[in-house]
Amino acid sequence: MYKKHFLVSLFFLSIFGLLFPVCIVAQPRPSEGRGQQRPVKKIVEYGWDVPYPDFIRQNIRKMEKRPFEGIIFRTKGFDHVFDIRPWKQAEFQPQLDTLADIKWQKFTDNFLTLYAANKWKMDWFNDDQWNTIAENMKLFSLAVRCGNCVGVCFDPEPYGTDPWVYPGSYKDRSFEQVADQVRRRGRQFITALQEHMPELRVLSFFQLGLFRDIVDEPDPKTRQEKLLKKWMVLLPAFCTGMLEGAAPGTILIDGNELAYYYESPHDYYRAYHLIRQRAQSLVPEALRKKYNAQMQVGMALYIDQTLGKRTGQTTSHFLTTEQQLKFFEHNVYYALTTSDEYVWCYSERMNWWLPPEKAGKDRILPPGVEEALISARQKYQQGKRLGYDIKDMIEAARKKRQK
Repeated sequence: MYKKHFLVSLFFLSIFGLLFPVCIVAQPRPSEGRGQQRPVKKIVEYGWDVPYPDFIRQNIRKMEKRPFEGIIFRTKGFDHVFDIRPWKQAEFQPQLDTLADIKWQKFTDNFLTLYAANKWKMDWFNDDQWNTIAENMKLFSLAVRCGNCVGVCFDPEPYGTDPWVYPGSYKDRSFEQVADQVRRRGRQFITALQEHMPELRVLSFFQLGLFRDIVDEPDPKTRQEKLLKKWMVLLPAFCTGMLEGAAPGTILIDGNELAYYYESPHDYYRAYHLIRQRAQSLVPEALRKKYNAQMQVGMALYIDQTLGKRTGQTTSHFLTTEQQLKFFEHNVYYALTTSDEYVWCYSERMNWWLPPEKAGKDRILPPGVEEALISARQKYQQGKRLGYDIKDMIEAARKKRQK
């Protein structure tokens, strides 16, 4: 009798897979059983060859033969954040039409540029001025959408009157008062830019990573005292306001312009940790979760710096042409490795878009630079090592420079 009950139980257990679960094969989920793709990294171009919309519309097929995923470009006359003059859509409309007529294909990630010079004497406390600025930024948001761009490139560097100084014209106000007002304007700025672009990307050439010398100071009071001695002292407050006003779909990118001067892989890894972690000492605690979710680390490449094209002496002036190209490939590789998504490639004394006869002798694209960029990108995409170390090469060049 007991044997009979045992056999019956064994029969039902086997049916339901409780005794022999290997007989039941679960169907894998779509993401199981195969590797995931690596994060896609994108290189966008910017420099003294920055084009206007009409040039792009006429030359886009040729331009997209270059090894980039996008470009940073600008409009004519409508490109300064702190312009307190009302922008008229009727005057901007021809450029809006041109932007809408650009037939992008390969260039998927393009940014329209905004500059931060304060040549119109913008006042952080003037509501009338800032209502005008907000309306201008809403119109600029429309331009970004018309051009099918992913977002805005914001260059905070003041080419002219500096809006980021303290006390400046606010000698009768405390730093806390001014910083709070600048933070408010940062919110106003990003809110206006999101008017037509609710999933906006803002690539700033630098943000909190600029303040690497003070972020590790544990005492807030001492940290503020050190901040007051730094360049662009009001920028952190503006960045905080941008973060505060960023919609859920908006991404803010610290472009880390200081990467122009990196000469080792460690420079890149340290910078990533700086922006991701250490810089959060400048972020209010209530916003740190949002910072982690909506802030990206970008990296910069400076071709003139690595290829010895600058007028002042740099390490690369003491390298051979072949070594300079290896230096550039090295920087492209590690910029891609340590960015969250975007690398921006900057140059001055060269032109990616014009043929040599039109670019001029001092603006010809250096031989081998395009191949070095492509090589670094392929190695990164294929999960390969760079294949060489530049430490000894750079050290030898430094010694020559010292002599």
